[in-house]
Amino acid sequence: MNNDSESSRIIEHERTGNRTEEIQLYKAPEFITINKYSSFQMSLFVISFILNIVLSFLLLKNILAENLTIFGKNEFYWQKKKFDLEEYFYVLRARYLYLSGSKYDENNLVTFQDKINWLIIHDSTPLKARCSDKILVHDYSKEKLGKDICNKILKIYNNVNEIDFDELPNQFAIKANHGNSYNIIVNNKTNLNITHAKMLLNRWVHMDYGDYRKEFHYSFITPKIFVEEYIGDNLKNYKLLCYGGEPRFIYVSIVDGDKKYRNFYDMDWNLLDFHCLSEPHPTYQYPKPKFFEEMKKISRILSADFKFVRVDLYELENEIRLGELTYTPMNSFFFCKNKAHEIELGKYIDTS
Repeated sequence: MNNDSESSRIIEHERTGNRTEEIQLYKAPEFITINKYSSFQMSLFVISFILNIVLSFLLLKNILAENLTIFGKNEFYWQKKKFDLEEYFYVLRARYLYLSGSKYDENNLVTFQDKINWLIIHDSTPLKARCSDKILVHDYSKEKLGKDICNKILKIYNNVNEIDFDELPNQFAIKANHGNSYNIIVNNKTNLNITHAKMLLNRWVHMDYGDYRKEFHYSFITPKIFVEEYIGDNLKNYKLLCYGGEPRFIYVSIVDGDKKYRNFYDMDWNLLDFHCLSEPHPTYQYPKPKFFEEMKKISRILSADFKFVRVDLYELENEIRLGELTYTPMNSFFFCKNKAHEIELGKYIDTS
């Protein structure tokens, strides 16, 4: 047999009862495919496959209920139009086990994340939704402080089609009001990719952030787009952790090269040895705010209605601005290198 015939396709048929077996042999490349399934066998295979899917789903649900599964990060967010607490318990337990390595026990709430997750289930109130709304929080600031200390709003839109970028100033911030990190900071409008900006904004306003992140109070917010005045880059942003109207800790983020650090301080501006979220800077002591006493006063007033809230304040040259009120920082998982610090941050949260 010559080389051509050796590389050619060879088909052999064998008769076995009423079933035909077809064997195809290829020498270049070398593999063998055997097709020998009857229609009856294929039907059984399909039925078995479907049953396996159904049984796997039921088993998965049972496993979740028993806190015995581990999901990959962000794979536990179930995309549904509506959420319910039973579903959230399944998700919470799986997420908690994956991130903390331990089971969530509602009867033994000890750490910061224990109690923040308890608040999500039992204390996701309409007032939290109102104050998490980046537009409506302006009214809350006026009611509590007698003045609006938020950044000035220039425009409010219901959707991207209403935006006229030509009428906006050269510098501004454009944001969605119902979630976290939904913002585009523009320091030179001529460099803005308007098409891309509209795509992002449109995606944001059509997302139920509360359902996606399982931070339920966000789901009560009507999504809108708004434009704020530009207040600069590299702002001094102070985050005060407040418990029932009392600020007890404050932290700042420090970017040094390609590394990010977080320094924690007490209310006398003493540096704490907290390794939470990231390491403290090894040498840099963040300057005490010029308006530190005023910051504490503002945070006491704004946090009085809540068991816990993080009050984010900016210090400008001659004034303080309110960034936001946050009830579930870091998506409710605030891990520290030393668990004693997680307990310290959580012990002031009232779960009664």
